[in-house]
Amino acid sequence: MERRRLLGPVMWPARLVGEAGLAALDVALASRVLEQAVDRTLTSSLARHAIDRAFQGPIVDAIAKDVVRYHVVERVIDELLAEGVADRIVERVLAEGIADRAVDRVLAGLTTREELWVLVEEVASSPAVTEAVTQQTAGFADQVAGGVRARSHNADAWLERKARRALRRPAR
Repeated sequence: MERRRLLGPVMWPARLVGEAGLAALDVALASRVLEQAVDRTLTSSLARHAIDRAFQGPIVDAIAKDVVRYHVVERVIDELLAEGVADRIVERVLAEGIADRAVDRVLAGLTTREELWVLVEEVASSPAVTEAVTQQTAGFADQVAGGVRARSHNADAWLERKARRALRRPAR
């Protein structure tokens, strides 16, 4: 408490100077002159030199590590998906034939028939293709079972009608 009482008269002017400094900074930040100074600085050869030096040093490695550590790519992808940007990109890639050209380049890069079959085997054994075939097979099996069930029901009804007529019993 004693220390605070002694420093009180000293701290008051320091606080005033600090507040005056912040007020001056606010005026400077609102100034068009400072805005022009920043524009000139950023378009100068000095800025280009500073950027070149930064990319030559360890800063790029540090940024890359932080991008991974803070999951920046995943967050950007989540935002792209949430805003529908990813869907628009896929539509554009398909509409402009980029996917077709990519497939053509992959196929053109295959030099032998064996390489083509290796590619086909890789695609066919992928989890996505396996799952799609499984779903398709299950759907087909359900369709066949439904057809067999319907025919079996019709055959049962026909046999029952014939048996009732032969035994001269009334229909249910």
